[in-house]
Amino acid sequence: MRSLLALAAAGLAVAAFLPRDSPLVTVHADCTDGHLGAHSVNPDSVSVAQDENLDWELDESSTATDLSVGPKHPGHWPYAKDEHFKGGKGKDHKAKADGKHMNKKAAGAYPYNIELSCPDGHGGSTSVTIDPTIVVH
Repeated sequence: MRSLLALAAAGLAVAAFLPRDSPLVTVHADCTDGHLGAHSVNPDSVSVAQDENLDWELDESSTATDLSVGPKHPGHWPYAKDEHFKGGKGKDHKAKADGKHMNKKAAGAYPYNIELSCPDGHGGSTSVTIDPTIVVH
């Protein structure tokens, strides 16, 4: 019995040091001729703990080509120096917010913008914006 308890305690100690998956916000955006059409942000409001990493993924089926995540209102952002996070399409090109760069006093709701590049049909692109929320607890 004693060895079983020791084994369980060792397992808990190891689990405390294993990396956790970052919360993930999945973005889907369809564009037609540079205009945003059907789109979704899931979850629309994401909760993170102080110092927790956060990822945004533009799903592969989107016609938008990349994204940039940043504060909706400069100066009101949980990350240092209004840091922006950029990513492309798919799980290998996520925009990643490093929790170590979170302001130590961050708490509450932070509206933010997801800027997407939408192909305009003529070889260029236009920028379109979606505006969800991060809640730091």
